[in-house]
Amino acid sequence: MISLISTVLNVAKNLEGLLFDIKNQTLKPEEVIVVDGGSTDGTIEVLQGNVNLEVHQGVGRSEGRNIAIAKAKSEFIAVCDGGTRLEQTWLENITKPLTEDSSVDVVSGFFKPDVANFFQKCLAAATIPILDEIEEDKFLPSSRSIAFRKSAWAAVSGYPNWLPICEDLVFDIKLKNAGFKFKFEKDAVVSWRPHSSTTKFFKQYFLYAKGDGYAKLWLVRHIIRYIAYLTGILFTYLALTDSFLWLLPFFAAQIGYFSKFYYRYLGHFPEEPEYSVIPAFSAISLLIVVGDIAKMIGYPIGVYERMSGKIKFEKWR
Repeated sequence: MISLISTVLNVAKNLEGLLFDIKNQTLKPEEVIVVDGGSTDGTIEVLQGNVNLEVHQGVGRSEGRNIAIAKAKSEFIAVCDGGTRLEQTWLENITKPLTEDSSVDVVSGFFKPDVANFFQKCLAAATIPILDEIEEDKFLPSSRSIAFRKSAWAAVSGYPNWLPICEDLVFDIKLKNAGFKFKFEKDAVVSWRPHSSTTKFFKQYFLYAKGDGYAKLWLVRHIIRYIAYLTGILFTYLALTDSFLWLLPFFAAQIGYFSKFYYRYLGHFPEEPEYSVIPAFSAISLLIVVGDIAKMIGYPIGVYERMSGKIKFEKWR
């Protein structure tokens, strides 16, 4: 028996596709449990009669997932997000390692961009890794595509209810620290659509970094980002006041930094015409800077809110 769970909030326009995908899986879940956080856009009406629906006003993703998993009848739990589309073999592929190998506790699925325009293609390159980048022993799966044993979830006290964002990373790290065995399944694929505007992207990465500050995640990574941008400002100043030769190491560092994201663009969209590459690379560079600025603003705010007691931090490792 396999239980599929998800959480939703105001995603009515995306649900028909997800419900279609669930019904057409090569392996059908015995139950589908969805927790709604209090939608007002018709999400509840779309879900009623199609899934085991729980409405809990005001709950976040962590608490919603924990509620759904606690109600699940199966030892095998598959999780996806409400805005995703599932490849037809997703559920079969993401649960097979659990059902066939008793030593596997967590299966990390993969995800791909579902894009509608040039902007979303560039944003996909800026935010979504390609398969070549995945190192199985280090990969922390998003809960838009993951499966695990309910007993493993219970052993680490589930998702962190106190954390409003980055909750799936904390959940992953708790599982790894507890010694549970992860398996990466490249063929368990969901797709999701990147944001449609720079403003929404900025907010997304601002909140991600704020969550890092809440959870004490990636301190060194954030410090390196501040140092890199301060160094860039210094080299620019030296170029303007001394010699433009100072820009050479600055540009070399930029190319090295951005090259991963350019490679992603070519990996995600190998059929793109050559004339689109230069404007795409330019747009990707700008998006990376926007995302980095969002992170550099969000992280210290998250740290401040944790230290001031605005967010109730719970020690988790």
